[in-house]
Amino acid sequence: MTEPLTSGAIVEGELLPEPLRVVFVQAVGAQTKVGGQGLRTGQYFERVLTAEPLRGLRVTPAEAPFDGVPARVRLGIEAARLALAYELRPLLLAVDRAR
Repeated sequence: MTEPLTSGAIVEGELLPEPLRVVFVQAVGAQTKVGGQGLRTGQYFERVLTAEPLRGLRVTPAEAPFDGVPARVRLGIEAARLALAYELRPLLLAVDRAR
């Protein structure tokens, strides 16, 4: 677990039945109580975890960090633009010929 466990984060791990959206985190002595709603079933789960299982959780932050490389973002947008252009070109040519 590299991200801090906060409300709204998505948590996955072997001790959890499904990925959870964390509703609350509460310290109980040396343990931590985690409550959350399952993403697949919508069912509410609570677990009391010690430090070792807590480190084994995969935490996705509630909000995306938006710290990507700008050149890669531009490259991805250009790739999507080209894919749409190749897909729609025959349709646009057919419409233009029909005029």
